[in-house]
Amino acid sequence: MIFRQLISKQGGCVTYVFGCTQAGELFVVDPKASDVEEILRLASSLNMKIAYVIDTHTHADHLSGKRRLAELTGARVYLHESSKVKFPVERVREGEEIKSGNVKIKFLHTPGHTPDSLSLLVTDFRRGEEPWMVMTGDTLFVGGVGRVDIGGEDSAELLFYSLKKLKELPDYVEVYPAHTSGSVCGFGISGKPASTVGFEKKFNKAFRIEDKEEFVRLQNVKMVRPEEFDYYIKANLES
Repeated sequence: MIFRQLISKQGGCVTYVFGCTQAGELFVVDPKASDVEEILRLASSLNMKIAYVIDTHTHADHLSGKRRLAELTGARVYLHESSKVKFPVERVREGEEIKSGNVKIKFLHTPGHTPDSLSLLVTDFRRGEEPWMVMTGDTLFVGGVGRVDIGGEDSAELLFYSLKKLKELPDYVEVYPAHTSGSVCGFGISGKPASTVGFEKKFNKAFRIEDKEEFVRLQNVKMVRPEEFDYYIKANLES
């Protein structure tokens, strides 16, 4: 299995490019518009086709490269069925799967940061039948969790239950979020770009809270909302 983690120089954004070499197909998760050319060069160097482009949610801090990648490669774009995107995409729901060669993705609906947030449970059958990693978008970070002032009034409660779903995964499952430190999409985010479910359960203060009322109270702390959020949300729903 090919696996690459591309960390942006600005905003701590992380894009994932991975796939089965035998199938010759790549998944691209959370591409930034500014990184499309780099992603295309990477695919070319691997001699693999970009076949699946997935945004884990409607991004508020940068322009997504999903539609441009699809136009240049013919790849299908996948978002959660609740997304308000205004152009044709593949709309997925909880539990749906994509399989390409030895790689399988299972979609988990993990709302809270946004209503359409997804986490991607990834299995590499060459390593075993159990999931290897989970790409958590802006739901769970290394050291923190996603901010909840982008969605509706019940966002903090939804995030609590989404995190509870992730806690049920085996401790050995690796965690790969959509941001590292430098992002405004959460707080307490570590500069380390990966972790495990077990490590976060032990050391991530927000993730280890088991009482819903306490979690909601702590997450509803007033945060400064960047002015550009509304612009990027609108742009990402239209392009």
